[in-house]
Amino acid sequence: MRRTVSTNSMTTMITNIITDELLNPTFEMTRQYLKTLEVKYEDNKPKIAKIDFDKNHNQATAFIEIKNESFYLEFVFDTTDNIQLTDVDTLPFVRISFMPTSEKLTTDELLKITSIKPTNTITKGDFFSNGKFEYTYNGLEFETFSEPGRLERKLKYLLDILETDLEGIKKLSVQTSTKDIFVTIVYHIGNGNFTGLYLDNEILNRLARLGLELTFDIYATGEKFSIE
Repeated sequence: MRRTVSTNSMTTMITNIITDELLNPTFEMTRQYLKTLEVKYEDNKPKIAKIDFDKNHNQATAFIEIKNESFYLEFVFDTTDNIQLTDVDTLPFVRISFMPTSEKLTTDELLKITSIKPTNTITKGDFFSNGKFEYTYNGLEFETFSEPGRLERKLKYLLDILETDLEGIKKLSVQTSTKDIFVTIVYHIGNGNFTGLYLDNEILNRLARLGLELTFDIYATGEKFSIE
């Protein structure tokens, strides 16, 4: 009979395994990453941004924050019986947003076009976050969730939101001449191979129904793996 372990207990065990692996690496990938990356710590434990539990596949994935980087160190576990570390990798940072803007329509007028509450609003004359430049337009920003996640999941989450007012979003797109959903991806430069950029037919069909398109900004940061 399989022993049932609570999520809190699993979180504690996963944290301890990651801590041990970072102190005494058993995976070659851990050793490679530790040569080029510095893990964030909190209370003497690696700072975990999120742990995903996939009960259907008896798997858990923990995402660790990295100093001065936006991507994450990824630890994959088999939770079938005893919790075992099976893979170490990095997960790219992914930010996805739809931002219709207008120099003519006010922020209030834009808000009236759709019933969806935006993540942020922009008002002409407000200052950028750097405090040096003023916005020359009004706008709404609809963002996906900020926590770690893969491109496909994050994009579907945003589409779920936009589809709650399909006609309003289409009207907003037309009146602001905005079709682009912006996707920013930041990889660890590692060995120079970047994978995981995949969109299925469902996503493409949903974008077409909304009349929207994707624009990608892709970066690679950090240090390359050393070749010994």
